[in-house]
This record gives sequence, C-alpha cells and structure tokens, in this order.
Amino acid sequence: MNYSIIVPIYKEEKNISKLIHKIKKELKGKIVYELIFVDDDSRDQSKKIFNKYSNKNFKFYIRKDKPRDLSKSVVYGFEKSKYNNLIVMDGDLQHNPRDILKFIKIFKKTKCDIVIGCRKLANYKKANLNPIRFIFSKSLNHVFNFIFNHKISDPMSGFFLVKKEVYNKVKKKLILLGYKILIDIILSAKKNILIKEVKINFSVRDKGFSKMRLKILLQLIIFIFIKYFKYEKKN
Repeated sequence: MNYSIIVPIYKEEKNISKLIHKIKKELKGKIVYELIFVDDDSRDQSKKIFNKYSNKNFKFYIRKDKPRDLSKSVVYGFEKSKYNNLIVMDGDLQHNPRDILKFIKIFKKTKCDIVIGCRKLANYKKANLNPIRFIFSKSLNHVFNFIFNHKISDPMSGFFLVKKEVYNKVKKKLILLGYKILIDIILSAKKNILIKEVKINFSVRDKGFSKMRLKILLQLIIFIFIKYFKYEKKN
C-alpha cells in the first residue's frame, strides 16, 4: 500500500523543516509515500524553505483562492495526490509522524475505510490543551455524537487516514467550510463505512501561528447546522 500525506499549512515557516525531518525519520524504508504541503497563501517564507526539499515525492502548492480555508486546502491536496490512501495531519508539530505507522497497522489489519487519531481527552493536561480549548473540544464531541448518532471519541480530530475511494464518492457533497474536514467526510458518506480509532499523543504548539479564533468557532457552529439539515434530509 502507498500513501499520500496531506499537510495543510498557514504561516508555518518555523515548523516545515522540523516536520519534514520527523516524517522522513519515522517513515524511511517503512512505507512508500508522497508528502504534499498545501499552503493557504501565507505570504511568508514557506515556499523558499520547502524548495530545499522539493523532489518528486515532496510537493508544495500554494492555494490562492479566497477565502482561506483548511478544508479547501485539504481537498486541494487530495486532488493532487497520486496514491489511493490519504493521510491528513497538521503542520504545526502537534501531530506526531510516529503515529502514522499506528494508523497503517490498524488500517491493514481491519481493512477499514477511515482511521482517526484520537486525542486523550480525559483531562486538559493529558490532552495538552488549555482548559478552555479542552472544554470546547469535549463539548463539541458530545454535541456531534448526540446530533448525528455516532460514537466517535474525537470526531474533531485533524489527524486521520481515509481511502481515496471514500473521498471520491462524497466530494460533491462536501460543504468545505472551516477546519473540520473529517466530520464533513463522515457525514457525507454512507453509514456503513468502517471507522477505527487510534490513540495519539497530541503535542503542545511550539512555534507558528495558532488558527484557533472566534471566526473559526463560528464557522464550525454554522457548519454543524448546515450539515445537520443535509444529514436529516439524507436519512
């Protein structure tokens, strides 16, 4: 099996080199993969930094269409990918490349459609989140599972593996609003898709630009309402 790793970024010039080195270190000789960075028109030094690494398996794209949107950047990377298995992770070093191998192990063993990297949300210290963000994440997870009748530990995760055939079946149904592309995919797919979960160690952001803003929270609320009515209509 081969994998396309999609990394949506915005103002991550301080983290790109470190992330590339971590991915290469963890995955070298273990899987065949390509690494696709999609920059949401940061206008920083990201492209210049990435040019040091660029080759046939390391690709960098700038998505100039407005508005800036992580979900749209992820899908942009999906469309540029050449392999049939898609891995999405953040570019801020909060997701550990070592966990990719955990995804692949359960993916091969269970032949599932999606593997989700779930944060340890027992408390905010174990989750490496500040108390406010921890409460927000836990609350949204409960709301999602209640409204849509799912039992997913961390549907707000931005670290997951999905078969490209699943994406291809739902891509015309995606809303592509905000930062929760995983939820968009799950709710656009049929209920019989097989989802597995893997516990991950979510790290504290060290450098770069935090994207958690009031605007993002409002987008998420709007997204859930829109998706709810579409979901109810579908079912």
